[in-house]
Amino acid sequence: MAQRETTGIRRTLVSSPRLRLLERLQQESPQTAPRLAQAVDLHHNTVREHLDRLVDDGLVTRTTEHRTVRGRPQVLYSASRGLDGASERARAQTGRAIALGRAYRQAFPPSLDRGATDADDAADAQLDVLEDYLDRCGFEPCVDRAALEIRLTCPFGALRSEFADSLCTVDRTVVCSVVARVEGPLDVTGITPAADAGTCVLRMVRRD
Repeated sequence: MAQRETTGIRRTLVSSPRLRLLERLQQESPQTAPRLAQAVDLHHNTVREHLDRLVDDGLVTRTTEHRTVRGRPQVLYSASRGLDGASERARAQTGRAIALGRAYRQAFPPSLDRGATDADDAADAQLDVLEDYLDRCGFEPCVDRAALEIRLTCPFGALRSEFADSLCTVDRTVVCSVVARVEGPLDVTGITPAADAGTCVLRMVRRD
């Protein structure tokens, strides 16, 4: 089951039409499906199918326009930010990641436990959710919680460079959205290439 889900998320991200739609929504949100269809030069029914996939995976949110005049309200699409308007699938996965991380630390407590604060618990939850997402996407994350760094192995290395660059740009924004699914003290500062080919380091900072 986990392998099938990982493959599904990868397929969502490496689809050129879905990538273009997500890029446009990250640049400007909200937008309607007809406007997006015109922007990416695709039939509006095809665009809606791609948007449905992006919504289901928690990368895009769907809302209904609030109208004060007569007329059918439009459906609006936005790039996700946290869990506001997120799909039930994204909410459920976030809850599972937090619960599994908490259970693991209870079963295997740190060797030097000086007493966790509420902020520490929130930071751990943010890292749990982010690690789970990156793992399901195939990035094989290696988390250094003390340094607030995550080493990533890129699952898209075989793609042509221009497509990979677009994926990196989109993923940086998506990662920030995933971290924002939990209210906590951590912010993403960037994702930079590591010395080893095909690997990157995601760095975070803790707000005062």
